[in-house]
Amino acid sequence: MDPGWGAVPPQTRSGEAGVTMNLSGNYSFDADQQTVWGLLTDPNAIAKALPGVDALIPIEGESMAWRADAKIGISIISGVFSGVVRMTDVQPPQGYRLNVTGEGQQSVVNGFANIVLSPAAGGAKTTLNWTGEANISGKLAGIGQRLIGSAASMMAKQFFQGLAKQLPST
Repeated sequence: MDPGWGAVPPQTRSGEAGVTMNLSGNYSFDADQQTVWGLLTDPNAIAKALPGVDALIPIEGESMAWRADAKIGISIISGVFSGVVRMTDVQPPQGYRLNVTGEGQQSVVNGFANIVLSPAAGGAKTTLNWTGEANISGKLAGIGQRLIGSAASMMAKQFFQGLAKQLPST
């Protein structure tokens, strides 16, 4: 396991509308909080770190909202998903809420992640804690909650590792 990564196994619930998963985890960055905040609020850095995303396209009239297409290729969860990413409840440099809506592969995915930063190691490092929820309906909801949960955890890990790779060298 990556020394900077920690994830709690997803909790899932099934219902008529599909599957709801509660997700959470943490990541330790080898940089101060302000530097990590800069990455977490930079659409280009986010796009570069998101698995399968080439760019976040700004939505006209909304300062913290973007459209994106993601090419996902994880087991049977493969294909192109199109959606919208919005940052809300922004509290620099402590955190924000990331809201995601998307569809693809005869499925709809909606969710959010609350991201909270805190200084560690006397301010030389930053701990990111996140909690979130994903609601999945359609074809993906029927493929197995464990597989979806594993894929979501793997993608979150790839995202935070992708951000960490963009930190300036010290």
